[in-house]
Amino acid sequence: MTNPMSKPMSKRLLSVLTLMLAATGIASASGFQLREQSASSEGNAFAGASAGDQDLSSMFWNPAVLPLFGGTQVSLGGSWIGVHMDLSNATATRAPGFQPGQQTISGASNLPNAVNQPILPTLYVVTAVNDRVSLGLSVNVPFGLVTKYPDSFLGRYYGIETNLKVYDISPSIGFKAGSDWTLGVAFVARKTQATISNGVDFGAIGNSLGVPGMTPGGADAIATLTGNAWSYGYKAGFTWQPSSTFRLGVGYQSAANVNVKGQIAYSSVPALFQGTFLNGAADATLNLPATASGGFTWTLTPAFSLQAEAAWTGWSVFKTLAVTFPAPSSQPPDVTNEAWVNTWFGSLGGLLKVSPEWTLKAGLAYDRSPVDDAHRTPRVPDADRTWVTLGAGWNASKNTTVDFAVARLFCPTVTMGLMSGNVPTGPNYYRGNLTGSYSVGATIVALSARYKF
Repeated sequence: MTNPMSKPMSKRLLSVLTLMLAATGIASASGFQLREQSASSEGNAFAGASAGDQDLSSMFWNPAVLPLFGGTQVSLGGSWIGVHMDLSNATATRAPGFQPGQQTISGASNLPNAVNQPILPTLYVVTAVNDRVSLGLSVNVPFGLVTKYPDSFLGRYYGIETNLKVYDISPSIGFKAGSDWTLGVAFVARKTQATISNGVDFGAIGNSLGVPGMTPGGADAIATLTGNAWSYGYKAGFTWQPSSTFRLGVGYQSAANVNVKGQIAYSSVPALFQGTFLNGAADATLNLPATASGGFTWTLTPAFSLQAEAAWTGWSVFKTLAVTFPAPSSQPPDVTNEAWVNTWFGSLGGLLKVSPEWTLKAGLAYDRSPVDDAHRTPRVPDADRTWVTLGAGWNASKNTTVDFAVARLFCPTVTMGLMSGNVPTGPNYYRGNLTGSYSVGATIVALSARYKF
């Protein structure tokens, strides 16, 4: 029987957790859903992660893996995400209702990468209470997005800055339900922080209302929304191991409806609109998806094992990004139609033990984007991704394991075709028409260390 975590150990782990939260507070995550939660699993393209194929970081996908790891263990790691999203051949015009000489929206048609290069940290802790029950804790950034364009960007009315960070703190419990089965659940406390800005064409609004002297593009302002929110959810899963060479795992995480309470500030507002567009309270509604995953690990020989994984993300809940303005503001809601669709991820990988100290890894995966050309915006210029990954695990000592992985993501060139519509009350009428092509790709380097006490 294994003893629970000692008080001195608990204090040390609490200190590590505090440092991790400080680190994630300054981290900037590219992309909306972040799969990079494990250096050990990245090496074989996250294949078998739901089955606990390698180490305790698998608890991110499935808390039922906890009883698979005895004693007390801590895993600390991070991933550098070198992503690029380059815009080319962009055009922007105003709605057809404006005069021909007023329809062009100025700005550069080619822009280099609008996404930063973040470091994404992770922390995992597991301790066995007894032979059947284990407790765990994980700290992750499962969703995040940071894009930043110049204030003069020709698509500024659709977006200038988008800075979204979602932090999860998940205490969990897993237990053996028999010789072949384990079950697990986790509570998820989720902190969302958001800063969103875009241009406002007050000149176009005034011009369409017939205000003398108001011309499109002649009275631009920047609106910036900042806010945060807490939301809560759960994870659940199981593993089934019918033999010593095969294990299957399935995990699920609930969706979250996040109501970000914040403040909106305008850089300037023409006198005509100062009674409508007010600095003050604003709310943003963000629906984050449920996820489900299943995978297996299969030991074919003492030196080689094969893994596979399939994951589903319920992105269809992300239909709109809506910002509302409570009284005394009379500004109507600001709505961006997203119309995302559910997506699938699939991967296949393998592990080769070349010595007692070293394990080599490789994997291949395909990840569908939830965005189509008609709804792709400068905030999230996403694309389908093909992953090619390599990794290595090093047993540095009896108690210490170090994992390293590198992944290359190949994406097709994607287009953006946002339409203004012809109705002034439509969501994109004053944003205009925006077209262009995005070249998207990424290189991810991950490193982690695990220690067994």
